[in-house]
Amino acid sequence: MKFSSSAPCSSNFYDIVIVGGGLVGNAMACSIGLNETLKSQKVLLLESGKPKSLGTPPNEYSNRVSAISPASIRLFKKLGIWDRLNQYRTSSVTDLYVLDSCSRSRIRFERLNSNEEIAYIVENDAIISSLYDVIRERCGNVTIRAGSSMKNCVLTAGLTDLVSLTLADESSIETSLIIGADGQKSKVREEMGVEYTGWNYEQMGLVATLRINTDSANTIAWQRFTPFGPIALLPLSQEYSSLVWTTTVEDAKRLLALPPDRFVDELNHYLHTDASQNAFTNQTLFLLEKLGHVVCNTRESNYIQPPMVISLQSDTRAAFPLGFGHVSEYVKPRAALIGDAAHRVHPLAGQGVNLGWSDVQILTETLERAVKDGADLGSLTYLNDYGTESQRKNVPKMVAIDWLNRLYRTDFEPIVFLRSIGLSTVDKILPLKDLITYAASR
Repeated sequence: MKFSSSAPCSSNFYDIVIVGGGLVGNAMACSIGLNETLKSQKVLLLESGKPKSLGTPPNEYSNRVSAISPASIRLFKKLGIWDRLNQYRTSSVTDLYVLDSCSRSRIRFERLNSNEEIAYIVENDAIISSLYDVIRERCGNVTIRAGSSMKNCVLTAGLTDLVSLTLADESSIETSLIIGADGQKSKVREEMGVEYTGWNYEQMGLVATLRINTDSANTIAWQRFTPFGPIALLPLSQEYSSLVWTTTVEDAKRLLALPPDRFVDELNHYLHTDASQNAFTNQTLFLLEKLGHVVCNTRESNYIQPPMVISLQSDTRAAFPLGFGHVSEYVKPRAALIGDAAHRVHPLAGQGVNLGWSDVQILTETLERAVKDGADLGSLTYLNDYGTESQRKNVPKMVAIDWLNRLYRTDFEPIVFLRSIGLSTVDKILPLKDLITYAASR
């Protein structure tokens, strides 16, 4: 791999320019660089940050982690970073428990087989660093320009001209294909002129690393829905879990300002309180469970609770705004969008970055077909295949996540009753649960 600072390159033409690094952009560069068919393509990765090697794990966990789906793990193995991450540190999720603070309804998702966990929890910095290391070591056709960003670009209406980019240092680059991996405020998307539908949820996701107390192995991911938003606990080790607490903007600011001990007290309260429980709904659930046990011989389940939080690992609390966004078109001639540049979802299902890694796999396969056929990399004949396949995969998941968030952001009794009955019913239908787990893992 070639590596340079933000100084101009000796040549100003690249077959592919990837704007934005991070979790998705680095994966895209790595995927192209390792693909035997695409190794002849000259690739530039523009990264505004400073790359660093994986190194050894620090004593403390980062407060930004991702739930890696089985499909993404398969990509990581293909890219050669999974063994590196396992040697660093990862945590498996064998079960996912979803609870409702307004009733005793719950659902437990289990792994489909003993060889495939529901997910793995991995620190974002470790993933990025692992990808950088593989690019450096094995991707000789990829150049990284660190500390560099795109100022603007000029796209063409067809294939007669190349894409022209101007970087922040005023240097110029031309490319056959520009790939926008530059996040939710994507400049590439803006230059493409595609329609973008988005809205803010008026919620924030508060993250932190927690020290917990649990009598069993800490391999369960917990999610408890409250009227303000879900609270998720993701296992990191036997003693530590990662928190994603979705709440209103005002409440998030208040929680960030609390002393650590008071913050932990409030978190434990919202994880375990029965103050919002609906008595009529709970009585109905009890009767339905008894009826199911008698008529259908379904097993009766005990109501379980998340672990108790002891303290913050250290005060690394942070919060970020949540929203929804999706482009009408992922591609234009000589341009494609991946990751958050194309789509943005609520973190409650842990699918956001996994959708981006799915984009990486589909776009790599599309470019491979184009090269094998001797076609132009920027041809819409091929890029449209990527856009269509990714949208078909992403949109149903995005809509389901958006409606799930809306469904649980209320304590209106009729809705609480209906969603509680529905959730508990699905919990008893094992084939349906397995189908949901399977769909989320693809």
